[in-house]
Amino acid sequence: MKDSSRKKTVQSLQRGLEILVAVARADRPLGITELSRQFGLAKGSISRLVATLVEQSFLTRDPETAKYRLSMKIWELGNGAVSRLDIRDIARPVMKALNSATQETVHLTVLTEKDQIVFLDKLDSTRAIRPNIEVGALLPAYCVANGKALLAFLPPSRVESVLRGKLRLFTPSTITRKSELLAQLGEVRRLGYAVNRGEYRIDVWGLAVPIRDHTGFAVAALGISVPSQRMNQELIADLAPRLMNSAQQISLALGHRGEPASSDGSSRPLGAARAGRHGRASPVLAAARRVEPLDRGGA
Repeated sequence: MKDSSRKKTVQSLQRGLEILVAVARADRPLGITELSRQFGLAKGSISRLVATLVEQSFLTRDPETAKYRLSMKIWELGNGAVSRLDIRDIARPVMKALNSATQETVHLTVLTEKDQIVFLDKLDSTRAIRPNIEVGALLPAYCVANGKALLAFLPPSRVESVLRGKLRLFTPSTITRKSELLAQLGEVRRLGYAVNRGEYRIDVWGLAVPIRDHTGFAVAALGISVPSQRMNQELIADLAPRLMNSAQQISLALGHRGEPASSDGSSRPLGAARAGRHGRASPVLAAARRVEPLDRGGA
């Protein structure tokens, strides 16, 4: 038989990759029986393929349900691909437009390998009184808007990693109870944006929206910081839809094809359109590594 007529694919590898895609697209962990029915293969065959994916750290097994979900390795590989794009170049024109329209401080952040928020870029407010935020500043993710916007669209295992241990109280508004934080992350997914009510610095409030890639998972966050004396519900209602639409533009450039936010941010916010897909992603590593860490800022 000539080489040109031979089958050029490895069937077992193809099946394994198809299983990986099926688990990735599911909105819940899948079991061997479900995968067997979906692919029309014997449970024994599915079990061997899944066991290989688990051994290679592409899938992980929930010991309580005996079902399978994507592992952190997939998340890391996805971030590696995204890191080859300089997200700052993609986001900068959108940030300029948002800064011009709102006259507020606009910033771009990612989550580092050490579970902190790092500021990759920022454009200052033109107002006399404005927050002091430095590019390279490292902040705790759980008490700033950008961090909460990212955490709401990370996988549970990543969120657990970020929230492990005792959470420090920075201001009287800091949320340190994990159950309360998790409930708030659910609200972020419903609304499509996160709010920081003076939780890191009492004099700074912030809003932020996740930036998502083709998987729907968060890879960065776009935020606005405002002095506490100027922030009120009317300003939040004005800034939130602007932020959501701006973040959607950046997400589209990264390949995200989810339903965009409505013009007023009220009918189909960014988070609600995909409420069943709790995301992942952490640092856009290449960009983050090029930023010298500082310890100032607040969002």
